[in-house]
Amino acid sequence: MTKVSLIKCEDYNKSLNAVKEAVDLLGGISAFVKKGEKILIKPNLLTDRVPDEAVTTHPEVIRAVIRLVKEAGAVPLVGDSPGGAYKERDGLQLLWTKTGMAKVCEEEKVQLVNFEAAGSQDIDIGDSNVKKVHISNAVLNCDGIINVPKLKTHSFMTFTAGVKNFYGCVPGLIKVEYHKMAPKPDQFGALIANIYKYLKPKIRLTVLDGILAMEGSGPSGGDVRKTDMIAASSDAALLDLYLLNILGGDIKGNFTLQKLGITKESFSQIEALGAKPSEFDTANFKFPSTKALYMVPGFVIKILGGFLWIKPSISKDRCVSCMLCVKSCPEKAIDKINGEKQPSVDHKKCISCFCCHEVCPHKAIDLEKSFLAKRFM
Repeated sequence: MTKVSLIKCEDYNKSLNAVKEAVDLLGGISAFVKKGEKILIKPNLLTDRVPDEAVTTHPEVIRAVIRLVKEAGAVPLVGDSPGGAYKERDGLQLLWTKTGMAKVCEEEKVQLVNFEAAGSQDIDIGDSNVKKVHISNAVLNCDGIINVPKLKTHSFMTFTAGVKNFYGCVPGLIKVEYHKMAPKPDQFGALIANIYKYLKPKIRLTVLDGILAMEGSGPSGGDVRKTDMIAASSDAALLDLYLLNILGGDIKGNFTLQKLGITKESFSQIEALGAKPSEFDTANFKFPSTKALYMVPGFVIKILGGFLWIKPSISKDRCVSCMLCVKSCPEKAIDKINGEKQPSVDHKKCISCFCCHEVCPHKAIDLEKSFLAKRFM
């Protein structure tokens, strides 16, 4: 049996106690971390947004994990690779400052690791679409990983929590290229699953930040939803299954968990501890509108594929021409044309990976649906 703990926490100022309680229910931090080890704490730092926007892991949850690692006599490091082209802007300092990571790491005297500057290695993870995957040396050279994801929806993968967070172990914009190599949700789900399986021997623990979550068109353009939860487990996949069930989600729409062999029957492997799911207000939790399309049978997609689509479009009212969408597009389907001040999307080139939607800091990427897609949804 795999233990999954769930703690009700309504305020980030109380997250120190909540995180400790969640980990104690699993056996305490000493069950996962040994004295002298170098432990990488990996938050979700998707983009440069302030903590209350629920796009990134809250710094107070990271602080709690840092203190637990120190308590065990180990050496904590904090790091992640964001989704945008930060190397070409003001560097990662902008993201670290805005997300609160710089402040908490300075106060706790912990190194904040640049995944890109650390270099990477090409690893054969057994994926059929991406033969070798770049993994940051910061990940490969640590003794163990504590995964600290954010509870969010995801317009491409429908749901992102424990397992999906490991995609940030791929440094820089090579992440965008892998979308091109694995463009379909089931292919990309398999890639995420294979990265997770490769890293699993290093993964000690997952501690999830769900005090503020994101619903709707996540992982950056959705709405903040207060779910008041801290959750933890040694198995990120079973934790995701447990959380997905609490939110009313369907595992049929989660290709990553399917590729990991997780089914409804996997609930029998979980020993649930702490608060009961009924203690949390998760009724009518909103998943992305794209979810319905991904659950359409494959044979229907083959027949109606040209008429059944969702594509990004750029809102002229909200777009400020920061060009992050242009830099994030694996197919170069977004650019300024005919001297226009704002970029636009070439739908013929677009593969609907929604990388642009994921990194846009201004919520200027809308998801346009075909007539048939609207009918299915």
